[in-house]
Amino acid sequence: MDTIREPARDLPVIEDVDVVIAGGGPGGFPAAVAAARRGCKVLLVERYGILGGLASGGMMGPLFGYAYRKTDMILGGIPVEILEELKKLGGVREDYIKQKGAIQFFPEMVKHVADRLVLASGAQLLLHAWVTDVIRTGDRIDAVVIESKSGRQAVRAKLFIDATGDGDLAYWLGCDYTKGRPADGKTQPLGTKFRIGGVDMAKAHEHNQESNALVAKAIDEGRIPAYHTFAGEVSDQGITLRPDESTPTVTRCAGDATNVYDLTRAETSIRRDTLAIVDFYREHVPGYENCYLMETPFAVGVRETRQILGEYVLTGEDVLNSARFGDTVARGCWFLDIHCPLGRYNGRSNLCDKRCQIEPPCNMKRQHADQLYDNMFGFARNDENMWYDIPYRCFVPNKSANLLVSGRCISANHGGMSSVRVIATCFAMGEAVGAAAAQCIKTGVAPRNVNVPALQQDLRAAGVPL
Repeated sequence: MDTIREPARDLPVIEDVDVVIAGGGPGGFPAAVAAARRGCKVLLVERYGILGGLASGGMMGPLFGYAYRKTDMILGGIPVEILEELKKLGGVREDYIKQKGAIQFFPEMVKHVADRLVLASGAQLLLHAWVTDVIRTGDRIDAVVIESKSGRQAVRAKLFIDATGDGDLAYWLGCDYTKGRPADGKTQPLGTKFRIGGVDMAKAHEHNQESNALVAKAIDEGRIPAYHTFAGEVSDQGITLRPDESTPTVTRCAGDATNVYDLTRAETSIRRDTLAIVDFYREHVPGYENCYLMETPFAVGVRETRQILGEYVLTGEDVLNSARFGDTVARGCWFLDIHCPLGRYNGRSNLCDKRCQIEPPCNMKRQHADQLYDNMFGFARNDENMWYDIPYRCFVPNKSANLLVSGRCISANHGGMSSVRVIATCFAMGEAVGAAAAQCIKTGVAPRNVNVPALQQDLRAAGVPL
């Protein structure tokens, strides 16, 4: 590959703070709020113009799926505060607590809630700025380099939180990581939700069984680029509160989301597929005769990239066994949600790509699908005490002196990550990591030396159930 040498230059240091958080998505902005509320000088750096990531501009749901058991909420603290703030703005239903499978919400309102919480906490916010590198001394980050319309600049801090989703800071620092399924390193596919308006949902639901069969057959025959059907889908698990809208999650594109060429291909192919799906439903599916595409996300949704190796690796078995840990700082309540890395598995028509020869067999292969489905949803529905703990050790990368990770890039294997990556769990992880960062600043200890019992007491006092 041909190269160009970039000349050395001095970078202006525009901020010097206690904590820098890279990434304002579900794993990032709650961390900023938690650290700032505990007296830290915090700078939250976000590459887009909005906070919330996949929960806002990404238009991804469901929200808080299976987070309730009977009358109790498995999550607390900032995650529930987000819901209450959404209720004030009409972003969730007044009786959202009754939606135990998943909570309907308007992603647009998440932007406003995130803004309010972050700014009210006293954290400083820098939007339209992309963290592009770290300045290091050994295993310590001294500063991060950011790029924006203001040019190339640097920000110093005592401690850094990597909430980029892809573990970018940890990667640049040289921390160990894994990526994808063990057999071949392939990651879960990229995909999006989208909004369809003009749906006669009562009619669609009335014809649900026959429509699902029709669409599944079309998928198997390659006439529609979707991975499952949604004809009778009701909106109670969607990203809308309106009865005439459908918000399916049916697009996929295989690729590595740390590769800009793959990202570009995914964006264009998924937008093309989305329009084809809506056109097919309008032509063939009862209830969708007058439907139209309303909105697609600002960026393709990424399910999996790097998993930064920490002091403990959360596993799929931990999820299925509802594992408990003495150093727990957050809870997870979602099932094992593994999408075929080839982007071709269709759960409704039982189609699995015959060219996939993964050994040992991928969990999504047909011979394992029924058992996996039972495990996935049985975990979520059968027992009011079935959640799993996320230990603090998962947030502390190896080969680092002043870095914590938050969100889907935490230390987890392919199965564990498939559960921990969802929005509500990332909210909870962000709060825990922000509180841990504050303890580091106040006591002068490194992240791996945090007093976990004191951290747990701090989180409980903030309303976090542990």
